Amino acid sequence: MNNYYAILASLGVAVLLSPEITVLGLIAASDQKRPRTFAWAFGIGTIVGLAFALVIGFLLAQTHGSMPEEHHQGTWVGFTVRATIASALFVVGMYRLVNAIRNAPIEKTPEQEERSLKHRLVHWFKSKFPAITKRFDGSIDVSTTERAIRWGLLGFACDGLHPKIFPIVTAAGHEALQVAESSERVIGIVMFAVIALIPGLIPAVVETVHPGVSARIKEAFESFMKRYGRLISAAFILAVAAFVGNNARNDMPGREPAEVPAAPAVVAPAAVEKSPAAIPAPQ
Repeated sequence: MNNYYAILASLGVAVLLSPEITVLGLIAASDQKRPRTFAWAFGIGTIVGLAFALVIGFLLAQTHGSMPEEHHQGTWVGFTVRATIASALFVVGMYRLVNAIRNAPIEKTPEQEERSLKHRLVHWFKSKFPAITKRFDGSIDVSTTERAIRWGLLGFACDGLHPKIFPIVTAAGHEALQVAESSERVIGIVMFAVIALIPGLIPAVVETVHPGVSARIKEAFESFMKRYGRLISAAFILAVAAFVGNNARNDMPGREPAEVPAAPAVVAPAAVEKSPAAIPAPQ
């Protein structure tokens, strides 16, 4: 199997084991008013967000000429893009690994939330744009349509903008364009998308098939992800980071690829001319 298929599958599993997406989807599916509608709105948002981040990865691959049909020498742009992707994957992988080892809770405590950069940015945005943030305030009762739009935008942000997910999806889009054959490239993209969309769509599917189950499985899911999910996804992400980092090293300008010594040519032995046997003279 193509190496890039394994890379895309590993990145898909890393998104699949991201607890943030499924937990938010289960919260949407646990709504008291329209759980099915909000769960599907969240799932559709994750589809759009995943497509957005994949397109960013495609553009990065085309920007520095890393298409497989383009035979080019290493460039600093290509090296920088690959090194940045590898570094981002390494940071995300180490973050998940450290949290898994520390057995840290998936959801932050109120004290941790107040000290986070996200809280500061949200506070600044609320002070500057109060009319816009009022529409996204969960404590205010709004219409069903507005709440569905809110959940859809949240799903988009999870797969398209989240700092723990965006580097993974972007790397998948970048690596997908390294596949030589266009048909195999499409298969790789579809394979990654199917795996990566499971956490965003499974709450909607569960709520559609078995209404009311989402609230009960949320705690069991968080317990599993806290114990095993982050550790497994960290292993996949760090492995892909090493692969992309190695490609960045090979793409560094001025670095000559290692040459494999050619096997000695096999030369057919030349025909040996035999002199005619000496005929003894008659006595």
